[in-house]
Amino acid sequence: MGQTLREFIKETSCSQRKDQNIQSLDLELMACSLFDIDRSKLFSSYILLDQKRKAQFLSMIQRRNSGEPLAYILGEKDFWNVELEINDQVLVPRPETETLIEDILLSFNQHRLSVLDLGTGSGAISLALKKEREEWNIFSSDFSEKALGIAKTNSLKNDLHIFLACSNWLNAFRPNSFDLIISNPPYIKDDDLRLESDGLSHEPRSALISGPLGIEDLYTISDNAKDFLKKRGWLYLEHAPQQAEELKFSLTDLGYINITQLIDLNGDPRAIKALSV
Repeated sequence: MGQTLREFIKETSCSQRKDQNIQSLDLELMACSLFDIDRSKLFSSYILLDQKRKAQFLSMIQRRNSGEPLAYILGEKDFWNVELEINDQVLVPRPETETLIEDILLSFNQHRLSVLDLGTGSGAISLALKKEREEWNIFSSDFSEKALGIAKTNSLKNDLHIFLACSNWLNAFRPNSFDLIISNPPYIKDDDLRLESDGLSHEPRSALISGPLGIEDLYTISDNAKDFLKKRGWLYLEHAPQQAEELKFSLTDLGYINITQLIDLNGDPRAIKALSV
């Protein structure tokens, strides 16, 4: 009699070294993806693992232990209220970014707003907001045509209409157009050792690295966004925790008011919002 799926997961989990990246939950999610089942069926059903499926499973395990994000292996990732197709052309959406979504939904109930998501990647921010605020006009830009292709796929997958534009930040838009400008831009220094860590080592460098200081793109966006925001429009930026104070001072110098830092689920300052007047 062959090995069952549950037996293989248990055996593999026990044999993993501490320096390897894979976790028990990773194994369970891989199994669910491989057999197209949910986790309840994984534990309640007797599923035999044939040699073909075992080889596929082992390949997935090898990829994860090499540092490849689980989302790339599964080809999907949940974010807020949407399920997204994900590949190595876009960043893996992270729970910390939901800090932006939560604050925006709590702060704005207007029937119609014009919103721009700069550097949209998979479309995570745009689509999460569109699903909650169907009447908003949401524009999503990225300089990567491959990333925009993923965002388009995700808009169709979730049956949500957003406007997609290939643009280097604000170059494709008209001044005084938006009530909200939102961005989760690159904010890592080009020599940061974390770029070789689990997960990050496989994600697109152009979506991670801003420059020698790591804050260059945040400066570019905040400096130019005032021209593209309507009067009393809001700018939302995700950033690294250690950039919070520096970015706050910069926004103050640029003339923004009501500058507020947003705290993520880990208790870190993860984003900032500011009012343009």
